[in-house]
Amino acid sequence: MKKILFILLLSVLVVGAIFMIYLKSNPPLVIQSYSSKQGNEAIKIIALENTGLREIKLKQILVNDQRPDNAKLVISKSEPFEAETKLEGNDQLSFHKLAQRTIVPQRYINQQAIGEQPQHYAVQVLASNNQKVTIHYEYLKIPFTLTVELQANK
Repeated sequence: MKKILFILLLSVLVVGAIFMIYLKSNPPLVIQSYSSKQGNEAIKIIALENTGLREIKLKQILVNDQRPDNAKLVISKSEPFEAETKLEGNDQLSFHKLAQRTIVPQRYINQQAIGEQPQHYAVQVLASNNQKVTIHYEYLKIPFTLTVELQANK
């Protein structure tokens, strides 16, 4: 009986380790694109996509390993985030604190509910010298980190 219990416990640990390795090698948060806000190069809009099965909760954003002056989660109910996307006065966009809302998996977004439900997610970062942006987030209660190097001409 002890042998069976030991084998069962060992099997659970091995499956758990394999699952953790898989998650760490295939993180669920990806960056689709990034651009600067029209007229202000210090504000970057980084479009995000959740490729996982569960929601992602943003924890912290660092710019060049320091906290930025201002960072917000931007949710669009219609258009994707592109260079010409108008941020001010757009009633289809909403701005939130990072941990206030979660990022829904892309596969669960209803493409027919444009204008009614969130369709696209981005992070708006205000920092004087945007070169490296690090996003700390949580997926399945496991901490992850995503880092992007921003090019100066973008």
